[in-house]
Amino acid sequence: MDTLGGARRRGGLAFAALIALAAALALSAILAACETAATEPTPTPVNPAALLAESGDAMNALQSFRFRLAHNKDGTPLADGLAVSDAEGAVVSPDRISLEFSGTFGSFGVRSSIISIGADSYMTNPLSGAWESAASGVSPLAFFDPQSGIGAMMRSVENPTVVSASEDAIVVEGDLAVSVLAPILGGAATDGDVRVELTVATDSLHLEKAVITGRVTAAESDGLIRTITLWDFNAPIPIDAPEPPSG
Repeated sequence: MDTLGGARRRGGLAFAALIALAAALALSAILAACETAATEPTPTPVNPAALLAESGDAMNALQSFRFRLAHNKDGTPLADGLAVSDAEGAVVSPDRISLEFSGTFGSFGVRSSIISIGADSYMTNPLSGAWESAASGVSPLAFFDPQSGIGAMMRSVENPTVVSASEDAIVVEGDLAVSVLAPILGGAATDGDVRVELTVATDSLHLEKAVITGRVTAAESDGLIRTITLWDFNAPIPIDAPEPPSG
């Protein structure tokens, strides 16, 4: 009996030791989890105004990029009677731009190309396709001017708000006075606001997309949405003056 009772006591002590060990391990796991949670950094809130200012600086420092402009309807006036509905092109700092676009000239649909190098602009004849000298006012280069283009636009956004943020991009919405867009799109009204949505790359701070909602020029209809997409930042992009037609 004593032997049996001793065995039972030893078994009970062993079982109690196992319970104590399990409790100690569980407590250690809980403490470790709490310590890990306490040491994990809290994400820093994004300051949207500072982000846009830094992105404007990053865009001003670019040597080149490609872009695409699209409208949900109508188009952006480029010259008297000429409106661009869709365009794709490239910009090379400080003063070179190439552009292929479709749009309207009066009541006629047109497709054409523009090359602008400094004060010289060239445009293909919509009928013949031949390159011709164009008035300097046809150049869309003002949109990408560091003093009056993207950088100024991004610094002028009012009430900026971060609407989404990920490892790849941060999206900021806000209001923009249409007068700020005058150097960008030409003929802008002097009052009123448009809504803008700007997508900024998290790592490079480059502006990847701008969505501008609202009427900017007197010739436009309400509800116009422009979407500008940008890519190939600092890529080698040759832009040369077209060769004059032979003969």
